[in-house]
This record gives sequence, structure tokens and C-alpha cells, in this order.
Amino acid sequence: MIGDFAIDAPPMDDGLSEMVESHRAKTGQDYAAILYFGLWGTVDCSADVRLYAGYRHLVDHSCDGPAWLELSRVHAEAGEAEAAGRILGELLRLDSPGLYPQLYSEDPDVHRAYLAAETGDPQQALDILDDLAARHDDSPVYQYFLGTLLQELGEFEAAATAFGEAAEALAAFQGEAEADPGFEDGELDFPAAFEFIGRALNDAEKRREFDGARPLDLSGFRGE
Repeated sequence: MIGDFAIDAPPMDDGLSEMVESHRAKTGQDYAAILYFGLWGTVDCSADVRLYAGYRHLVDHSCDGPAWLELSRVHAEAGEAEAAGRILGELLRLDSPGLYPQLYSEDPDVHRAYLAAETGDPQQALDILDDLAARHDDSPVYQYFLGTLLQELGEFEAAATAFGEAAEALAAFQGEAEADPGFEDGELDFPAAFEFIGRALNDAEKRREFDGARPLDLSGFRGE
């Protein structure tokens, strides 16, 4: 058990532990930094190294929700979907300690959907996102991702509807942002976001198969 989490740190290789601890002694890098960035001054950003550091960090900081999310992502990267899902389940059970789940980037349910999509279960991802999109119908992010899942499943008309709703939600969000006195022009790349959604809508309307790319990721709208 790590804090209130019904999760134990997995057994770690002694050679790996010795290598990481030797590096920490030389550089002063802490476990959290290794979890997110790998070992400074080396080329070793492997999942094994980051998992070791993540669990060592969370033993002393069990309410660090963002670190748990990152650890889940590293498990997924290592092909350990069950371990990744277990962490997300515990975050939900414990009411997202240390997180702001009203932000989609820190919502464990969103991460569950991404995990399901990335591990080859788009139907499970669709079930999760369909519920989230209904609860957050003013968010272009949920609607956009829902559209990509529907397109992946070959449900092109429903995908086009979701992309259209994403564009409407984005327009409303842009209006609210630009009406905010504290908003700085260029702070968010709205043209790139509209272009992404427009391309996706066009593909769905032309019944083009999903190409496997989700350019709208957990960091928000970005260009390529």
C-alpha cells in the first residue's frame, strides 16, 4: 500500500536501483524529475528507470496526483495497461487527490479513455468519452476526441456531428476568452484549433478512415 492507494510498488531490479541511486548521488536529481524527464546527462529515459523513480517518489508523496497520472502513462508506454488502469481506478476511488479533475488534462476518466484507445479498445474509450462529452458539452476537447473515436469505429455521420459540435464549442470558448480583459492575443492558437477540427470534419463527411493520429492531445490544441 502506498498511502491510501491499494497499490504496491513492483519489485525493482537491484542493478537498476544501484544505477539510479548512483546517478542521484552525483547529480542531486530528485525522483520526481527522473519520473518526468528521465536521467539528466544520460540517454536513459527508459520506462524502467522512470517507474522506479516514480514509485520511490510516491512512497513519500502519495497525494501527488499528477505524478500518479505520469506513472500511469509510463506503465502504458511499457505495455502494462493493467497497471496503468489500476492507478487511474485508484485515483477515481480516492476522489482525485492532488488533481483538478475539472481540467480535462487532470481528469482520470479522460486518461482512462486515452489508455483504452491507445491499447486497442476504442469501444471502451467511446463509452467513457460519450459520457464525458455529455457532461461537458461546452468543451471542444471532449467533442473532438469523441469524434476521432467514432471515426475510428466507422461511424462517420456521428463523427461529423461530434466534430461540428466541437467547432461550435470552440467558437463559444473563443468568444468568452477574447471578452476576458486578462486574455492576451495569441495565448491560444484558435486558428490552428479550427483548422484541426475542420480537417477532421471534412474527413468524416467524406467517410475517410481514421488515420491513427490524434493531434489534439492532453496538452490542448497545437499545430504540427
